Amino acid sequence: MASPPPSPEIHDAAKTLASVVAAGLQDKLNPLDPTYSDEESCVTLLSRHPDLYSLVEHCRATKDYAALPCHRASLLPELDSLNDKLRAFLDTLRPALVNYVDGIDEFTRWTPDPYLEGDASIVAHLESLEIPAVGKKPSLLIHDLGRFQTEPKLKNRVDGIFRRNSTTRVIYFLVNTSGSGKTRLSFEGLCCHWGFYFIVARDGNNLGSADIGSGLYETLDSRTDFQWYLPSEGSLRFSTLLARNIRITDERFSLVLLARLLIFQIYSEIIKFKGIAEGHKLRWLLFQLLPRLPGHFSHDILADAKSRAMQLSPEERQDLMAIAFEKLRNIYGDQFHLFYVLDEAQLVSRRHTDAFRSEGKPYPLLREIIQSWGSKARPQETSFVVIGTDIPKDGFESAKFVAPARWCSDTGGFDDEDEHERYVSQFLTPSYASSPAGKMFVKRVWTWCRGRYRSTDALLKALLQDVCRTPHRLLNDYMELTTTHRPADYKEDELSRSRININLCELSPAFFSDSPLLRTTVQQVLFHYLATAKHPAPFSENMTPLVSAAFGRFVDTELNQVVMDEPMFLIRAAKWLCEPVESGLVSPRTCFAVLRNHQADATSKSLASFMAFYLALVFEHGQELSTVFSFPLDKQEWMDQTAELIAFVGNDASAVDPRTFTVASPNTLAGVESWLDDTKGDAFCLTSAEDPEMIFNLRLGKNRFLRVILHSVVAERDVQGDGLEIVMSKLASERIFCDEEGETDNLRTRVVAKMFNAALPDGPFEVLRVIASFPAKAFLKTLRSKHLLPAANLNTGYFRRATQSIPVSELREMLITAVTTGKRKRVAAEPTPPPEPPRKHKKARVELDLPSSPAARTRARKGKKKA
Repeated sequence: MASPPPSPEIHDAAKTLASVVAAGLQDKLNPLDPTYSDEESCVTLLSRHPDLYSLVEHCRATKDYAALPCHRASLLPELDSLNDKLRAFLDTLRPALVNYVDGIDEFTRWTPDPYLEGDASIVAHLESLEIPAVGKKPSLLIHDLGRFQTEPKLKNRVDGIFRRNSTTRVIYFLVNTSGSGKTRLSFEGLCCHWGFYFIVARDGNNLGSADIGSGLYETLDSRTDFQWYLPSEGSLRFSTLLARNIRITDERFSLVLLARLLIFQIYSEIIKFKGIAEGHKLRWLLFQLLPRLPGHFSHDILADAKSRAMQLSPEERQDLMAIAFEKLRNIYGDQFHLFYVLDEAQLVSRRHTDAFRSEGKPYPLLREIIQSWGSKARPQETSFVVIGTDIPKDGFESAKFVAPARWCSDTGGFDDEDEHERYVSQFLTPSYASSPAGKMFVKRVWTWCRGRYRSTDALLKALLQDVCRTPHRLLNDYMELTTTHRPADYKEDELSRSRININLCELSPAFFSDSPLLRTTVQQVLFHYLATAKHPAPFSENMTPLVSAAFGRFVDTELNQVVMDEPMFLIRAAKWLCEPVESGLVSPRTCFAVLRNHQADATSKSLASFMAFYLALVFEHGQELSTVFSFPLDKQEWMDQTAELIAFVGNDASAVDPRTFTVASPNTLAGVESWLDDTKGDAFCLTSAEDPEMIFNLRLGKNRFLRVILHSVVAERDVQGDGLEIVMSKLASERIFCDEEGETDNLRTRVVAKMFNAALPDGPFEVLRVIASFPAKAFLKTLRSKHLLPAANLNTGYFRRATQSIPVSELREMLITAVTTGKRKRVAAEPTPPPEPPRKHKKARVELDLPSSPAARTRARKGKKKA
């Protein structure tokens, strides 16, 4: 066997080999390595393989080159390490990928069902949209991919998470609620960046490979040698068991990465030979989302490749991965960079947290997956985009993590009506979109479905499948399915048609949480809408359970502000108003029940909207103060007078209608001052402070006015003695609003003066401090600070009777009107019940003497009437 000679002889052989390889690449079925169509690469190859050099010299001498491409060294070098099944699989896949790159094999486009009696013009319009099909259904999630690059706002959002660093790895966690557009953002990023899309578990969209999902269960759940619970770090077996868990996880999940790399390497070799174009990134993404090739592979190609690679030894896998990365560097040069997108990561963000530990703290499987994949390439060559609805930050901010973690919630939403109109209208024929019925349909979709993207896309998907025959009827069916409420805002002949035969179950948002704090918070939001018909101020990041439970969504870029403002989800939550306590939210059929069940760990401010709504009912026709409030100290004659709730416009006071009243909810102390100067018709001021939460005005006779400053206390034990002194001291003129951050002393002084020393031309204001304590009571008779008088307790016993004046079903209608129109609906109410005789307080906790279920309460009331 001849040895490779020194230069220049070897260069002559290298030229020959490079020419043969270049010619061989013209054959799609020939798995020659395109790297060696370059002369310098052939020099290296010949230096490493003396037998190949001998063969080249023999071919040159005989001028017969037929045998040269058959030499194993002229084939893809990494195939030497592959088992026969995997090699045969990749050999078969190559020509199929060539056809796919050439556009010979295309994915299926969705077409309307020919058995439906759709209008020909509508069918033609829908077919012109060229919507991709997944199964036999249209997929809007992958329709018109790449569109974000033409819209600056959307492009900036994509660029914000698809970032790379020339020296280190970047890891972005994109977190927001389900259906908020996270997945589409990742698709748009992979349209313009090379990368891999992984999904932990596929959802109803059926996009992506099952390679991660199957690997997850094969890796851990079925392995007896995987230690689910590590012993303490002082145990002799701790280090051994931890190392074994890490090794098992790395072995299994590196298989997923290896399979993806091998197929991407083949794809890259094909497009390099043809000339790499920007559109090749989109086609690579689509292949990963639908990992089947028409006419060739009807199964999941990526999962199949991973399964075949399981026969390789750990050393072979490591060598193959290193070779694959090196070859990709040769193909893409200095621009080589891969983005690893891991979707539905919340499913592994809390999994197996007792199986891994670092720096004395446990961490989840998700971190170990990232560390495994990150260790296989140079830091500057890979970045991560990790997507989920609820990913705890704990465990990802350690100095030992593979890279600094950056958190983002910038997904946007359908919050702009014009943008939403343009999006919906594209799926309607121009003639229908411009018609009165079409314009009304677009407006109704905004009214009911605004907010997260999936709410609108789910409806449009059903609309397409129905060939746009009865849009308004479909919208009504959709809302009834998802919220149990059937809209009545549009009536037309088409609504009389039989129910549309489309399975809408997959479109219905499913959410539920048994968290008492979450339930209380949702109820707070609902009563805020009832009281104000306005969106509440965003919650802080400590209310992220609203996001993970699908009720709320982040509206900022850094996971700090949570809102619950989407009609579909608010109306769905409102359904709980009619359910018993055991299965839904605390029923507001009686205020007493709500207050008794209110969670002590919730903020006292969460009751303000609730009490505003019911106080307006209590004072509707005028009510004796001593009925609504209890005055244990310093009894005065005006405390027995009849009072009515009033609102001012300038100095003019008028009575408040409990079904049309409005509420001011300023976020600053300056806003409170503005309300004190002129309420502009707002009956209540819900302050941004924790104490007091509410201010409102009452009229006692013709020329006497009462300003009520109300502070609620959520307590499990009676408030008295020193505890009462602390609570009441917060309502003293020298202490009130002192905790408001960023407020100047001058502003606070002005607000306090206007609150306590106000007067009108018709007469002065009395000031009454009121404590509303739930579920326990506040004993004002033990108050030592007499300068805080007059003071009173809210009579919660009377509230129990007063809150039955409006049926729950009408409460729900009022809420729906407030959510969808920003207005409060007028409903009929029964007369306010007469005062209930006072009861002696016997227990620290308030007792409710009503049956536990609505049915039992109804029977009890009927029994009382008969008696």
